[in-house]
Amino acid sequence: MGALRWTLKRMFPSMVFVLLFAGVVVAGEGEEVHHVSILMEMFRVINFVVFVFLLYKFAGRPVKNYFKNRVDSIEAAIKEAKEAKETAERAAQENTEKLKRAETELKEIFSQAKRDREEQARRIREETEGMVKRIREEAEAAAVLEVKKARLELQRRAAELSVSMAETLLREHFTDEDQERLLGEYVTKIKGVH
Repeated sequence: MGALRWTLKRMFPSMVFVLLFAGVVVAGEGEEVHHVSILMEMFRVINFVVFVFLLYKFAGRPVKNYFKNRVDSIEAAIKEAKEAKETAERAAQENTEKLKRAETELKEIFSQAKRDREEQARRIREETEGMVKRIREEAEAAAVLEVKKARLELQRRAAELSVSMAETLLREHFTDEDQERLLGEYVTKIKGVH
């Protein structure tokens, strides 16, 4: 933009001179309308050619440089935009791949958690069944032991009762004659053994 302003400042005096000169020529030739018209057209063409020449001479290079710089900056911006787009596409692709990997890992974690949960449930079942079996065996052993204790207690009581009944019967029915007879039989047996 600065180069264009500089070019216009250089060309302004030349353009003012051309316009003033054209105005004087037209004002001085007012009587001959037909000649002025052809001369005027020729002058306009020459004026245009001179203007284009001056414009090219003084403003050509700066305008050309301005537009070249502008084209270069637009091309650079397009190139940067393409690179940014490619970078963004690569980043999007990487993020998509990371997301897919994360989804796969998440599925694997859920799957592993399910397997672990099932394994833990199986172990707990087995441990529970083992504990139930041990408790049952201990209860059966305790029951067998209690039955043995009860039998022994019944046998002891039966023996005590038998002894008590025998004593009672002996007291009631055993006489002194029975006692002498038993004692004699016992002594005879002992003598026979020796």
